[in-house]
Amino acid sequence: MTALNGFDCPAAFWILIGIQALGLMSAWAARVSEGSSGQTASHLLFFACLALVGTATVVALAIGPGCWLTSATTLSLMVLMVTCDFSGTCLRNQLL
Repeated sequence: MTALNGFDCPAAFWILIGIQALGLMSAWAARVSEGSSGQTASHLLFFACLALVGTATVVALAIGPGCWLTSATTLSLMVLMVTCDFSGTCLRNQLL
């Protein structure tokens, strides 16, 4: 079996993919739950997943060259997803 970009074990590859998917879903949940009763729980889940994706990025650095790139991209997307205001209310308020 050929190595998948430094992965000798396909299970490690799929574990990292699962961690990244969970991280992106938690960021989406934190964004969607804004102002609802589940906001605190989703924010706690997001911070736990943020630490998990960060750890996965460090582990991916040890696996091989290029393996860390997707984890680092997921980490960046998670941060951007929860901090950017996609509603456009700030822009509308500035224009008024």
